[in-house]
Amino acid sequence: MIKEAIRRTEAAFENSGYWIHDHPKRVILMMLLIVVFLASQLPSIQFDTSTESFFEKDDPTLLEYDAFREQFGRDEIVLALIHPKDVFEITFLEKLKAFHQELEETVPHLDEVRSLVNVTSMRGEEGELIIEELMEDWPETEEEIAQLRKRVLDNKFYRNFLVSEDGLYTAVMIRSNAFAESIQEEALDAMLEGGFEEEEQPSGTSDSEVPEEPLQRLSDEQNTEFVGAIKQVAANHRTLDFPIDLGGSPVMVSDLKQKMFEEMPKFVISSILMIALLLSLLFRRISGVILPLLTVVLSLFSTIGLFSMTGTKLTIISQILPSFLLAVGVGYSVHLLVIFYRHLRDQGNKREAIGYALGHSGLAILITSLTTAGGLLSFSPVKVAPVSDLGIFGAAGVLICVSFTLILLPALLALIPFSFDSKKKIPNQKNPADRILKSCGDFAVSRPWFVIAVSLGIALISSIGAAQLRFSHDPIKWLPDGHSLRSANQAINDHMKGSANLELVVRREGENAVKDPEFMNRLEEFNQFAESQTYKDILIGKSSSIVDTVKEINQVLNEDQEEYYRVPQDRELIAQELLLFENGGTDDLENLVDTPFSQSRITLKSTWVDANQFVGLLEQLEPKVDQLFGGEISFTLTGLIPMMVKTITFVMEGMMISYLIAGFVITLLMIVLLASLKLGLWSMIPNFLPILVGLGVMGMLGLPLDAMSILVGSIAIGLAVDDTVHFMHNFRRYHLIHGDVRLAVEKTLTSTGRALLLTTIVLSSGFFIFTISTMNNLISFGLITGLTIIVALLGDILLAPAMMTLIYRNHESKREST
Repeated sequence: MIKEAIRRTEAAFENSGYWIHDHPKRVILMMLLIVVFLASQLPSIQFDTSTESFFEKDDPTLLEYDAFREQFGRDEIVLALIHPKDVFEITFLEKLKAFHQELEETVPHLDEVRSLVNVTSMRGEEGELIIEELMEDWPETEEEIAQLRKRVLDNKFYRNFLVSEDGLYTAVMIRSNAFAESIQEEALDAMLEGGFEEEEQPSGTSDSEVPEEPLQRLSDEQNTEFVGAIKQVAANHRTLDFPIDLGGSPVMVSDLKQKMFEEMPKFVISSILMIALLLSLLFRRISGVILPLLTVVLSLFSTIGLFSMTGTKLTIISQILPSFLLAVGVGYSVHLLVIFYRHLRDQGNKREAIGYALGHSGLAILITSLTTAGGLLSFSPVKVAPVSDLGIFGAAGVLICVSFTLILLPALLALIPFSFDSKKKIPNQKNPADRILKSCGDFAVSRPWFVIAVSLGIALISSIGAAQLRFSHDPIKWLPDGHSLRSANQAINDHMKGSANLELVVRREGENAVKDPEFMNRLEEFNQFAESQTYKDILIGKSSSIVDTVKEINQVLNEDQEEYYRVPQDRELIAQELLLFENGGTDDLENLVDTPFSQSRITLKSTWVDANQFVGLLEQLEPKVDQLFGGEISFTLTGLIPMMVKTITFVMEGMMISYLIAGFVITLLMIVLLASLKLGLWSMIPNFLPILVGLGVMGMLGLPLDAMSILVGSIAIGLAVDDTVHFMHNFRRYHLIHGDVRLAVEKTLTSTGRALLLTTIVLSSGFFIFTISTMNNLISFGLITGLTIIVALLGDILLAPAMMTLIYRNHESKREST
């Protein structure tokens, strides 16, 4: 029944070719209307390379992070690390002040700039708490400079925050707003300027019923403006005696976006030029170059238009999609055009050639597109948002490509005049590619057990390599080795103990509950515990909370004696000291507690390392957090570090889910196409082997599995099975006609084999294009995926024929014995 359905489907494809040939203008007009509609959305395309872009909008981790930032502001900062000859030399301090002031005056979306110039300083004077900026009274004499040096180096809060432990480096901390300025804030500004006149509200509506506008996170474009302005100010002030290194996650996000803008056009142009060259070598005619490229470029515009139409942003992951679709789409066109040109050359009738080409290859092309789309759709359940989006829109793009190939391309062929010189028709002559493919098929049919034994050996070696794979998420290491951010990040790790934050928010019951001495003691215990922890390359440079402020207040109110740097064990005294601090004119407490003093924030500043190490750090900290704060209303671990840890967890889960889904869906399609459960299952072996080889090579080369490289398996199996579909589809057809395995293999490889070879060259080259990138994650992705596709072709021209030889030989032996 399935075989009859396949026969009818092939006949339907053939008839569709005749209809398209007879109505080409109508078909072209319809397809162009679709392209114009989708491509018209391109001007509103958006980009996002932020840490938050790795999460779905309703992900609990992201929602907790947003709630934290709404209360306490943004935890991600730009850190300007400066290494002068002497931090406390008056000329340097004047330059630092000028740098600080220009930042405050020119940087957009700015929340605060903090440096030695304006950091909060406390001192006691006759029992009174004096709150002021550290350098409010500008030092001028050597004695005043010496006093400043002592105050800074003795202050535990400044250490590893604004000055290194050895006093040789200083830092300027620049923080942006966590959220974009809302319409409500703009209205409030206008109200403050224009007075407080009441505005009429709709009847029956009270103030409490007016819905609040949801806060909008600072956009990727606004972050780019923020970082770009900082870079410009740094460039204005950077000299040999005022060297500035800029680090921090906002810089990382901006630099990744800049790289994406630089390299996407390079990939697309390189792919088009490479494809055009290969098509010209294969077909040696203008139509064989222009028509496939036109078809796939229109498909690409339509797919990118879908991103914009649905409000989905392009990310560092989805930047591979244009080159991917170019390679895949051209592959579909090649399979159709090879059959079309050959039949047109042999028969000379264009209408029959279009119908025959669609009848011969239309179903196989459709099935291969479904397997590729199935491989991509396996990413849709992955919780890493850019990977999920790539799966959905990549699958849509593949289906658009195949639709344009099977509908638009035949219509374009119908309008173009063709002519062939009959004198050039030499049907019996085999070109070099055909001879090589035939030799491979003969070798596999003659020595099937040898081919299978070698394949098993390769699989075993690859398994050993794959066992060495490790998961990773470190976007800074995606940047090239000599990139300024990588060197700045290392310097910040070495001298300021890093810039990655882990935030702990503890919620207590009742107002002023944070002022309880017993709770303060637990905060101090956690700070001491956290600062004593290390894990592999991780050092926690500082763990700070409101308890540090309380201890410092207590010390300065007691003649700055070291023994008073402790938490008072009297709740009323703590309350009085905090009241004095608030009345001193500083708003520092807003970053440490909420207004009712029922929530307390603890910030751990760590060295920036691969997220897989942060997993181990959290495992060390979480039991202590639960021990100290498990009895409170709630506690939440959030911030950049937990976000990165969650990302790598999603990567690990997503890899297993996507590989299982892709394997199951594609195997099911192969069983249906081949109308045989046994043959469908056996046919997957040449497709799973390349994946194993790719993972094995990654392990041997020490390449990590990250949000980009987990794509290799499912993309490769979706593409590898394309060649298997064409091989099995034609092998089954020729074996039914001739009843001979060797002849069926030969005719398969010498008819569709050339198209398999070219599509493999196109696809692998399309991925090898990424090796010209300067970004390490794209280089490894392109290298491994391209290699996997080449191994897949070898599997189809060697391993698949060997397996078919054994399967059909045993089948024929059993039939003869009966």
